[in-house]
Amino acid sequence: MGLFGSYQNAGPGINPNAPKKKPFFRFWELLWRSLGKLLSLNILYTLLHIPLFASLIVYLETDNKLTVPFAILLLILQFMLEGPIMAGCARVLRLIVLDKAFFLGEEFKIGFFKNFVPSLLVWILDAIVIASISCGSYLYPILAEHYKAKWPYVFFVITIGVALILLFMNFYLFPMIVTTKLKTKDVFKNAFMLACLSPKACLITLGGTVLMLAIAILLIMLNSLFMGLLPFFPAAFIGYLAMFMNYPVIQKYVINPYYEQTGEQNPEEDKPIDDEERVFTDRGGTETPIKKEKTKRGKTIS
Repeated sequence: MGLFGSYQNAGPGINPNAPKKKPFFRFWELLWRSLGKLLSLNILYTLLHIPLFASLIVYLETDNKLTVPFAILLLILQFMLEGPIMAGCARVLRLIVLDKAFFLGEEFKIGFFKNFVPSLLVWILDAIVIASISCGSYLYPILAEHYKAKWPYVFFVITIGVALILLFMNFYLFPMIVTTKLKTKDVFKNAFMLACLSPKACLITLGGTVLMLAIAILLIMLNSLFMGLLPFFPAAFIGYLAMFMNYPVIQKYVINPYYEQTGEQNPEEDKPIDDEERVFTDRGGTETPIKKEKTKRGKTIS
């Protein structure tokens, strides 16, 4: 931009080999740089939940013999789409964190359709476990009160622990689906191991997620007009936080060891170019800025 200086003067450029910024600063830099894509992804995520919103409208606004069956049909459709939607979002968010150039719609479509079956299977298994945990969390306190005993609380605590581990595993499940070619059982096994190896990253992700959800809920409680923010916030931003914090763990323990063992070129790393094939050398950040010298105008005789 030439608002505060001359755009005609060459600057030092950007050094391609400059050291990476610390995670905290890099997080905000990537967030600001990818803000438009995150907002677009959040809008896309909202639009793909139209069956859910439609089922609520049908159930609340209609009253006939087709109301309940049609609402259930829409919920089933949303359930079938949920896993692939998360896979599509994971593919886009991964590319944002890797700071790669991409077309959002194209990459989302690839993540959605290419991983439709495995993501759906993972989501079904995930949903079964979530339902079991929800039932246990509801029933064990009732049993403790009914039998006037404390032993049901032991199972209640175990249920909460399993729920926490499952939540941490979900930070890794869909990123691994869109990144690796592992079988479903191996995806779950690796997700469990990574959740155990990275409690700090998972807790930071959980804390950030709770904070963003609390902000969204608080704004809506203050004024219902803030419901208009939901198409733009916070779904994609929660996904960005989870990907930024947890994808490096996948790189460290899953991706990088694989390419080191096979000797293949890691596609997530820039491939070095041989000097013979190099067309030009990027000297960004090392060149001396060139300033245009001011020329004095000669005197004119009027």
